[in-house]
Amino acid sequence: MEKAIVASNISKKYKLYSGTKERMMDLLLPTSIGEDFYALSDVTFEAGKGDVVGFVGINGSGKSTLSNIVAGIIPPTSGQLDIYGQASLIAVSSGLKNDLSGRDNIELKLLMLGFNKDEIKRLVVPIIEFSELGKFIDQPVKSYSSGMKSRLGFAISVNIDPDILIIDEALSVGDKAFAGKSFDKMMEFKSKGKTMIFISHSIGQMRRFCEKILWLEFGKVKEYGPVEEVLGHYELFLSRWEKMDKQEREKYKEMALNGDDPFKNLNSEDENEAIVIESDDYKEELVSILGHIKAGYSLIYKSPFKLSSGYSSNQYKNSVYYIKKQITFLNEIYYLLSESPSAEKGILGWMKKSDLSLHRHLLIDEEEKTFELSGSGSAFTKPWGGKSDIVYGDLRSLQGQQVSVIRTEKVGKNVWRKCIVKNEEVWIHNKHLIRSRQP
Repeated sequence: MEKAIVASNISKKYKLYSGTKERMMDLLLPTSIGEDFYALSDVTFEAGKGDVVGFVGINGSGKSTLSNIVAGIIPPTSGQLDIYGQASLIAVSSGLKNDLSGRDNIELKLLMLGFNKDEIKRLVVPIIEFSELGKFIDQPVKSYSSGMKSRLGFAISVNIDPDILIIDEALSVGDKAFAGKSFDKMMEFKSKGKTMIFISHSIGQMRRFCEKILWLEFGKVKEYGPVEEVLGHYELFLSRWEKMDKQEREKYKEMALNGDDPFKNLNSEDENEAIVIESDDYKEELVSILGHIKAGYSLIYKSPFKLSSGYSSNQYKNSVYYIKKQITFLNEIYYLLSESPSAEKGILGWMKKSDLSLHRHLLIDEEEKTFELSGSGSAFTKPWGGKSDIVYGDLRSLQGQQVSVIRTEKVGKNVWRKCIVKNEEVWIHNKHLIRSRQP
């Protein structure tokens, strides 16, 4: 793949001073005054043309610093950065002059990027239309909300059609409608093979949009690789980090900066057993639930303790699954999905509760009864079945036919009956059955 970004051992050092006096002394005296702080340390990664790379990490990890360096806004202290193409940064109020109006900021930004007068005149209208700022476009930017500034910055950046687009939390402010519109524009850029850097605290957006993830931890590269693998590790880290107090976090940081791995057993082969034994936040329960997989991107895990084992759930989204076991781990609920009612065979794996549509599943009775088909609805291999579970998609041709019901179950508030239709066991919703009048 043709390269777009090559970063080699990038470091960025700042000086921390206790006050103005110390800052002045550092400027005047030959000796170094103040404390060195490395926002980035030996960061190395590559992105090819068409790659969509997500930057993740807790606050202070260096994500924005690295994005500003890639965009050419600030220089690295050391290391080599090669950019092949024009890069444009989208961040809240990035590069905007507060005393100028929105319109003036558009013209100034385009002028600085080398556009001529005719090109600027042609671009101003679509930029204003995309920003949806209306009459506020001629008001000073200092009067804008953070969402309005983000709109303006995003509108400018996407309309100049850069080779490399860097989005730094630009979709975290403003209304959902504009965020959706912006995300659609980014998906359009992705389809054109643009190189993009995406920074967001939304793991869902990362999974939907990115192909690779660069995980920064205290200015260093923790991991760089496929989105599912790295985000799985990062999510497990976050679940632990959020439970640490201030003292524990400081200890973790000290160990990480010294090159130690505070969670050295995080990805070990025996992590299932180790984590369950050590965790105070583990609970296992037996349940009786049916579940559909929701639309959108989601993962199925071989183990709730090994999120790196996740794989896409797309091929399983048109069926219903039996759930007999639930695990609560680090405040996240996971369900074990199976194709069979016993949940002992046909096991798919574990899924997060948030990725499933769920209903309680109860046996009502197993007394054999006789019903008639009403001539509407469908028949399934499972109660509350999906498209993949359909046996008869249309029961109209069987209207009035008598069927034996051998089992009745309740799914949520709905009653489903297991019937014998043409010598085949199928599940039909109770509303499509009429109790036989025959004795």
